[in-house]
Amino acid sequence: MAALKEVPSWCWSVKLEDEAQHLIDLKISCPICFLFDVVFIVLVDTSDFSSTNMFINSHCGEITISLNNSFNPKKTFILYVYGLKTIISSTGQYDWVVCYGNKEIKCIEEIQTNVPLKEIEEDIHLPLLSTVTQGTLPLTVHRQPPSLYRLDVNTMFTDEKYFIVFVKVKNQLRCYNVSGRCLNKPFPFELPSASSVHCKVLCACRQQQIVGRIFVTATVSHSHEISFKTFLSQVDTYRLYNLAIAFGTMKSIPNMRPIQYFYRNKSVEYFHVILSYLNGEMRPYLKSNGGEQGSVVNGRLSGLFFSTYTDTATNLPSPCSYYGPIRLYLKSLIMFNPQCNLYFADFYCHYKRHHVTVILVPKLSTHNIFCRQYLTELNIFYNPYLCLRVECNGAFTVMANMDVTVEVFYTETMNVKRALELKYGFIVETPTIGKGFAKPSGTPKNPDCNICNLK
Repeated sequence: MAALKEVPSWCWSVKLEDEAQHLIDLKISCPICFLFDVVFIVLVDTSDFSSTNMFINSHCGEITISLNNSFNPKKTFILYVYGLKTIISSTGQYDWVVCYGNKEIKCIEEIQTNVPLKEIEEDIHLPLLSTVTQGTLPLTVHRQPPSLYRLDVNTMFTDEKYFIVFVKVKNQLRCYNVSGRCLNKPFPFELPSASSVHCKVLCACRQQQIVGRIFVTATVSHSHEISFKTFLSQVDTYRLYNLAIAFGTMKSIPNMRPIQYFYRNKSVEYFHVILSYLNGEMRPYLKSNGGEQGSVVNGRLSGLFFSTYTDTATNLPSPCSYYGPIRLYLKSLIMFNPQCNLYFADFYCHYKRHHVTVILVPKLSTHNIFCRQYLTELNIFYNPYLCLRVECNGAFTVMANMDVTVEVFYTETMNVKRALELKYGFIVETPTIGKGFAKPSGTPKNPDCNICNLK
């Protein structure tokens, strides 16, 4: 039988020396097909989860680095090694992780260990356990449509630090460095739309540097791993709309029913404040992160949610509510009429019924600019979710689909006091289910549903 052909590989010898001159001798190797500029090593002491970060020029085949660590025999270290390809683009400089490896090292008098590097996989772990709170660094992601994302550590340090940022999207891992007293900068690369992103930031102090060869820092704090979803592009929103259409056309004839009222449930205190202190004005508020996490309207567009759903057997809304014991009914034609525009915004589920969110905007409202830029506009007279039917006498009837729960997000202020006085609205009490109020942050969609999630 013919002998297996040995795959050529790159090799590096990195000797790490502690204060007592104990050595960890690393033999790092990877297939020759991986080309990169920097060997990046994170050495984590499991006794206190402190870490040392080493950037080594890949042209240095053999190097010895003196560290402030102690490699005493009772200690165990976790080693993360990354091969970094430096990318310089119009948006900035960053490193693409080409390959990686990790290993647990138990200290003895002198250690020699091999660390083979392999191709990035989707389940790759970012360095340092998120459950460890070694000077936990607060981290926030600010998002601005269509595709601007900015990291903010919410801390101003008294002296200069080095921030090492890891960003993982699917099976792609990138990192970049920022020096300064704080971190508050956009990502130096574009992120794909409608994608889950995982981030971690290490905050470090410089220990030693040999220009062109090595750069060593000690981590003083690090963030938990945080996750967010990038915005859906207009194309993605249209794809989501097509998923909703495909689901809605499973029946040959959509179950469109006439509705006289839109309704919403809130707490007693909510309506007391409106009627007693706001002159009856029910004012729009920023949409939460409920539903599709990548929706551009989340945290960007203000409005008021109303439901259209009625039970097909009783032709009445559900007798109970998850959102509060007071239900306000408003005649639907007051808000939805030919002087409005309608936009598809979301299609999601919470493990049971599917929901479609439509944005209802008066034609003269400035919110149309935002909606036209990012959402899919619907024909108010002909669409499968919420439309106007013209009767023989020229009057309009609001029709809503009952195969899904159609939620209306109306962008303008409504005067409840006037509605009650002029009899185009009324209030009733309803029993509540569960907590009886909505979470301020909203409830995300079911990420495992095969019907309403983009592939």
